[in-house]
Amino acid sequence: MLNDTKRNRALLYAGIAAFALFAIVPYYWVIRTSFLTNIAAISPDTGFIPALSKLTLESYTQIWDRFAFVTFFRNSIIVSVAATVISLFFAIPGAYAFARLDFPGRKALFYTAVFTIMFPWIVLTIPVYEVFYFLDLVNTLVGVIIALSIFVLPQNIWLLQGFFRQGIPESIEEAALIDGHNELTAFLRIVLPLSLPAVAAAALFAFLTAWNNFLWVFVLTTDEEVRTATVAIYYILGSDVLREWNVLMASLVLLVAPPVIFYGLSRRYVGEGLGGTPG
Repeated sequence: MLNDTKRNRALLYAGIAAFALFAIVPYYWVIRTSFLTNIAAISPDTGFIPALSKLTLESYTQIWDRFAFVTFFRNSIIVSVAATVISLFFAIPGAYAFARLDFPGRKALFYTAVFTIMFPWIVLTIPVYEVFYFLDLVNTLVGVIIALSIFVLPQNIWLLQGFFRQGIPESIEEAALIDGHNELTAFLRIVLPLSLPAVAAAALFAFLTAWNNFLWVFVLTTDEEVRTATVAIYYILGSDVLREWNVLMASLVLLVAPPVIFYGLSRRYVGEGLGGTPG
């Protein structure tokens, strides 16, 4: 018989395996369906693990040919990368100021920025649309980039402020000042390189938020030329492809692939950045 320790460990592993299976099966089903023909995708005879003869890339080629996914993907990459870069450009000095400098209204400004993360943005759609319409930014990639940059900026400030406050000792900056650096050069040459893990983590979350954003892109765009892939999926759902599950699943795989790749490239730094450890 198993003793209590081995029995508990076996139960723990069984629970983890069951949870992992429960979490992984939907993703497997999406990928599986995307490589099937439409008839095989809806046929009960296909099986959980389909035969190789039933696998095809037809659904992926249809996505590119029928729905201009090249344009949608290009727009998604442009707005996500641009929003990430712009938000970091303002969030890094802003977060550093909140963490290190003492100025009037510092706490009020910081808590206001943090509060916007929890604020239901959907209530702002009408005034935001009116402002962007007045500035002639509706139906433009520039308008989408500005909107997404504003949307991800508060979370970047919140994340980086915590790292600057807890992950970078003030003694490092004091030593740099003694060595002849001023506050700006100490930040650029000492603090910022040490903060690369946190910046990478902030960049990852900003990219994911911008890539997956639906509301602002949907509100600010009506033409296909400026739609992103996330909004394009919504219109595909409303088309005749609703009866073509393989094509729909292929579009979902293509939509998820770039964030997964981006995470794979930056995961080396993300754990350090979230853990408050300097690079």
